[in-house]
Amino acid sequence: MMNPAPQANKPSGVILYGGAFDPVHRAHIEVARAALRYASLAKVVFIPSAQSPLKVHGPVASDADRLEMLRLATAAEPDFLIDDCELRRGGISYTVDTVRAFLAQQAEAELYWIIGGDQLAQLAQWHAIGELAQWVTFLVLARPGYPLADPGIDGLRWLRIEAPLMPESSSRIRQRIRRQLPVSELLAPSVEAFIQAKRLYVAP
Repeated sequence: MMNPAPQANKPSGVILYGGAFDPVHRAHIEVARAALRYASLAKVVFIPSAQSPLKVHGPVASDADRLEMLRLATAAEPDFLIDDCELRRGGISYTVDTVRAFLAQQAEAELYWIIGGDQLAQLAQWHAIGELAQWVTFLVLARPGYPLADPGIDGLRWLRIEAPLMPESSSRIRQRIRRQLPVSELLAPSVEAFIQAKRLYVAP
């Protein structure tokens, strides 16, 4: 069932934000801030994936470097946390496994999961989506070219989150770095400095 607007009495909960974060960029942070407006007293937990089941290639940067970039990008955000459970687990990162782990620790938590509008259209392909639909409410970010239509999954709960439609994507940033184009407007200064120091994403 879709509710396109935030609720008047916002529940507390935990907002889970999975992704490669390769690298984490300003749009990731803005989306997390927007999600917080939908769940009072909530925390956003960034969960870097080991390997997405819907992507052919794995992350370019190492697990350690992606974690460090997340730490740098969220250092000034007290409501942002990082969990490396999927990296420690290794293999294909299935969302349902991560949600099960969170519920094992916080059985009463109200869980949300941030996705983009492109992922909403693919939810029917997610592993154990019927089980996931019972446990989480999806917070969906509108993205250009992806109309937000109900995917028709029984019991699915999702809310559209209002956030600026920004052109950043991790793949675009990696391409710009390889081409030696500026990325200062797309990354936190500390993240950009780390990428430069480690020579991440440069052409071989």
